Amino acid sequence: MYVVSRQDELGVLRIVLEEQYERHSTQLALLARQARQLPGDRTDLAAASALTAASRQALGDIARALHYLEQGRYGTCEECRGDIPIERLALRPATRFCTTCQPEPHHQGRP
Repeated sequence: MYVVSRQDELGVLRIVLEEQYERHSTQLALLARQARQLPGDRTDLAAASALTAASRQALGDIARALHYLEQGRYGTCEECRGDIPIERLALRPATRFCTTCQPEPHHQGRP
């Protein structure tokens, strides 16, 4: 029977994170080139701006996760300091919290 250690699983997630980082970096470069080439209308600019903001946010999250991997802190909940289950990390590799400690999303326009 082959047993996979948590460290082996985290190593696989490192590859996933690196691929995601590359993908978002490429998307940002393409969006920047597109913005320079096409004046576009307000709808195009708003869409490009939203994509750019989302890619920048993702890059920051991924960079943090890769930094935590280097420090040996990746996969540890920032709140309770417990291990984040590998299944959760596989679904959301840049997550910083376990399901118990995950902050509630902010709803704009709601009290």
